[in-house]
Amino acid sequence: MDYQDKNLKYTNAEKYDKRSENSILEKYVLGLWQPFLNKIISNLSINNMVVDLGCGTGEYLLSAKKAKKIYAVDISEPMLEICHEKLKDFNQAEIIKMSVLDFGLTAADLIITIGVWEYINPEKLFKKIKEITRRGSKVIVVFPNIYNDLNLVRSIFRMKRIALRPGFIKKLFKADFELLESASFGMVSWVPKKLQFLTLPVWKFCDWLWLPFQNFLPLGVNVYYLFERE
Repeated sequence: MDYQDKNLKYTNAEKYDKRSENSILEKYVLGLWQPFLNKIISNLSINNMVVDLGCGTGEYLLSAKKAKKIYAVDISEPMLEICHEKLKDFNQAEIIKMSVLDFGLTAADLIITIGVWEYINPEKLFKKIKEITRRGSKVIVVFPNIYNDLNLVRSIFRMKRIALRPGFIKKLFKADFELLESASFGMVSWVPKKLQFLTLPVWKFCDWLWLPFQNFLPLGVNVYYLFERE
């Protein structure tokens, strides 16, 4: 990923894969998102050419074992070292150290963009996605949701863009892509680590309560969109 954030939990390769070990919040959120995304990637990657833009340590590409070809693209050498190890038995995988904006392949079947939108210019990333897709190509988009309390606190505290508006992403894709499905969950707020065990039941209740409304007014920590090139 084109990381510019100073939070080592997300920029240090070793800490990144262990980010849920010392945080109830992280463990809860990842416990929701990882199985959900892994299932989608597993189904959509079968016999297809897959490109993961901002692949990080390759945690989601492990679900693309039945892909015809995999391109794992990231700018971070430490992240890619771990990605190499994870995908060592994936003979169809090509791991590329490069900015996602410089990647030049065309006609990919599935593009994965998870955890990259908040680190680079979204308009430039979308332009790159248009360049490397064709009619029928699928694009997985996952980004931090500005309407979630945790992301609002982070954005205000750091005085920089930490999350994006779902409507902004939809608008980027509207003219050239069809939105096939969407999801959002992880109704979390900022709480000191020592008190997170007290708020875990509250987070779970909020997720259950708001789940029917997430497609209309997503309040989860992340938003997932699946687009198809028209």
